[in-house]
Amino acid sequence: MIQEALLYHTVTIKLFFALLVINLWMPKLFSQNIIKEVKATRISFFFFWAMLTMVAFTGVVLIMIAELPWSIWMSLMVAVWVLLSILEIIRSRKLTQLWREGQSAVSISWRYVVAEMMIMALMFTIAIMKSKDAISIP
Repeated sequence: MIQEALLYHTVTIKLFFALLVINLWMPKLFSQNIIKEVKATRISFFFFWAMLTMVAFTGVVLIMIAELPWSIWMSLMVAVWVLLSILEIIRSRKLTQLWREGQSAVSISWRYVVAEMMIMALMFTIAIMKSKDAISIP
């Protein structure tokens, strides 16, 4: 049961990363038409929050099923979740401001999504190193 919950959590994390890759290219694909860019990006905002919430939910379920005590590793994952949320909120507000002015926001969108992807890649690296006992995080 624990292995299954861990699998679900891992799959949702991988799907979330795939969504970040899609979010990276979304504004670029529709940059010729500002209306399509706004619609596509707003839809991607919805899926971002849905996937981020799924990652958190599967993580909480995993903690409860495995009856794990709270650790520094879990605190790090929660901090990354909060950081990704803050970055997406800032991205959303800046894009909305630029759209109101009638400007395309491809470069700003890229900056934030690349930052989110880098944070996720760092977490992947830490998790792999932790699982291989290369580093010790309690």
